[in-house]
Amino acid sequence: MRKILKAPLMALTIIGLSSLVAHASEDDHKHKSHQAPHGDMEEVMVHAKVNSVNIAERTLNVSHGPIKKLHWPAMTMDMKVADDIDIASLDPGQEVMMALARGEDGIFRVTKTMMH
Repeated sequence: MRKILKAPLMALTIIGLSSLVAHASEDDHKHKSHQAPHGDMEEVMVHAKVNSVNIAERTLNVSHGPIKKLHWPAMTMDMKVADDIDIASLDPGQEVMMALARGEDGIFRVTKTMMH
């Protein structure tokens, strides 16, 4: 009786593990488009529209087109702003060219802005 139950149980375990690996791989693929390649990266320039400015948290909500170098699709997102940028000079509705760079903490932030 034990041998009869052992084979189906083993098969179900293998099938279950296989589906977990396939799901994890599929899930990883879905999120890759929002991640930047690993390693050192120089600044990336992007055209964006400023939707809102949060001076207290030093963030901008921006809408930008696809950023091929980062494998990012067009999206609206909150971006941290580097300390040396005069964030108060940016206004909602304004179109800007922004330089993005990954900080030591791994988070991308706006490192330069130019009025567009």
